[in-house]
Amino acid sequence: MVYEGFWQFVSYFGDVQYWIGLTVASLIIYPLLSRKDKHKLSWIVLAMLPAVLISHQVVSVLKAFFEVARPCLGLIDCPASYSFPSGHAAVIFAFAIVTTLMAKNKIISALVIVLAFLVSLSRVFLNYHTFPDIGFGAVVGLAIGFLFYLAYKPIHVFLEKKKIVP
Repeated sequence: MVYEGFWQFVSYFGDVQYWIGLTVASLIIYPLLSRKDKHKLSWIVLAMLPAVLISHQVVSVLKAFFEVARPCLGLIDCPASYSFPSGHAAVIFAFAIVTTLMAKNKIISALVIVLAFLVSLSRVFLNYHTFPDIGFGAVVGLAIGFLFYLAYKPIHVFLEKKKIVP
């Protein structure tokens, strides 16, 4: 398939390892930032990363519970894990909802939402998931991401009082 390379590239944005790497990179530059920029970056560690990690873990539990085989079962590059729900969809939609709500910028929000849909569709086009897999994964990610968005402000205020974050 001509577009397979594109879909594989897009799919990487749904890997939990990608978001862990982004967070580690953010923490490496954190000491070099101004107080204002540190404040802006805190949502990555306090909302986005936990939402992504918890979404990934919840999906792992659900996959073990439902035990739905992947549509690519039997093919050479088919992942060994179960299909339902999609972990990539959960991870990218957890990221998307937190980013959209934190950024409050229409252009960033639109780009992030488009990315979330592309990542989810990539899983179907690569034959790793079905539409119900990515739909339910997206719902899991949205729900968990929204909960972490709601929890961010009280956690940040608490950590500010303890002088842990600026």
